[in-house]
Amino acid sequence: MGKHNTEEGQSEEEERNHEEELDNQVNSDKMEDIFDKNIDDLVKKQIDSKRVKKIDQTKKRATVDSVFDERMYLQVSKILKSGILSRIEGIISAGKEANVYLAYGQNNKEYAVKIYKIDTNTSKWMRNYIIGDPRFKRIPNNVSKIIYLWASKEFKNLKRAYKVGLNVPEPLHIKNNILIMDYIGFGSIPAPKLKDIRSPKKPIKLLNEVLYFIKNLYQKAALVHGDLSEFNILYHNQKPVIIDISQAVTIHHPKAEIFLVRDITNIFNYFETIGVEVPNREDFYYEVINLE
Repeated sequence: MGKHNTEEGQSEEEERNHEEELDNQVNSDKMEDIFDKNIDDLVKKQIDSKRVKKIDQTKKRATVDSVFDERMYLQVSKILKSGILSRIEGIISAGKEANVYLAYGQNNKEYAVKIYKIDTNTSKWMRNYIIGDPRFKRIPNNVSKIIYLWASKEFKNLKRAYKVGLNVPEPLHIKNNILIMDYIGFGSIPAPKLKDIRSPKKPIKLLNEVLYFIKNLYQKAALVHGDLSEFNILYHNQKPVIIDISQAVTIHHPKAEIFLVRDITNIFNYFETIGVEVPNREDFYYEVINLE
């Protein structure tokens, strides 16, 4: 009898152990399921991340392709082979007239590469800024040649402004519709446009620096920007750097004074909107055109 009770106790204990083992196994299976689910979620996130990157790259490629036809690839290839640049990276900005790309040269120095689009519509309004400019006697009818002329016009305008010490990117090379110039920014991060700065520091000083540019572009470089606003002023090191100077005309252009008034109006309007007290517009206009 005692022996039977002992064997029965052992049997019950073994059964309990077996049940606990089964419970542990079930719990373990649940943990494995949870663990596997976590792995699945992680893999899904990685796949989604890759998919987003792929879509993003596709968008960038579409932007590149908008100016990079077979002829453009050939021209860029020649520039790379010449040693001026070692590689062209991502896009800095995309516009109706041109795209600007970040590029690298010797010693990994950054450059900005502006590639003008060969487009019939843009070439039509470009003629308005070329006709009447004494530097360009013959205006071509061919769309590509007008764009090439426009690119060389920006190169020449930047040269004139840079030569007299104005704060513009230094132009370095021009070939057909490709302009290479100094890059404005920190590392791979380009300088923002003034329009994107909510509260620029020392706004009165900033206004005076922009007015200095307008005045000395006219008096020293004999040019009028023609489209100056917060949209084409970079804000770098708390200073203005003027860009997009392709439409600038000489002070002898028949519409030079009209363009000058427009530049002054745009700049004064912008600074008034951020709470800066501006000088009298008419007084400043006559101060600019006074060449004595």
